Amino acid sequence: MHKRGDFVNISIKLEGIEELAAKLDSIAGGSALQDGLLQGGEIVRAEAQTNCPVDTGRLRESIEVQSFDGTSVVIGPTAEYGVYVEFGTGSKGNSSVAHTSKEGWVYYNEKTGGFVYTTGQAPQPYLIPALYSQKDAVVDAIRQGLLSAF
Repeated sequence: MHKRGDFVNISIKLEGIEELAAKLDSIAGGSALQDGLLQGGEIVRAEAQTNCPVDTGRLRESIEVQSFDGTSVVIGPTAEYGVYVEFGTGSKGNSSVAHTSKEGWVYYNEKTGGFVYTTGQAPQPYLIPALYSQKDAVVDAIRQGLLSAF
């Protein structure tokens, strides 16, 4: 799995959630917030897998959820090319992402056995839309996780 800094960070901030979680955890003796975050992460992971473009299925199957410090989760692919699918490449990619600065390049395609010139690949977002489309379900999962402490 990539380190947290390797991803585009998108946050949903719930005011006072950490203090509430600490109180609930002290009462319940567990990790109510972490459980809710993991459940919310699984909702986003499932939606991202549904949205994910498929060639071999490797990217789709590499999407994981990991707990990060007990107060957040990281959702993303372990396949190294996941970011390029999400944001595109070259002149066709999302211009807000640094890896899109090349105008064109040549690479060897093992499937065809020949060289290919490309100006890049258009973005095929699967992860960010999954978060936005499931944000209400994620908040509900966190709420349910916290309520399970009682």
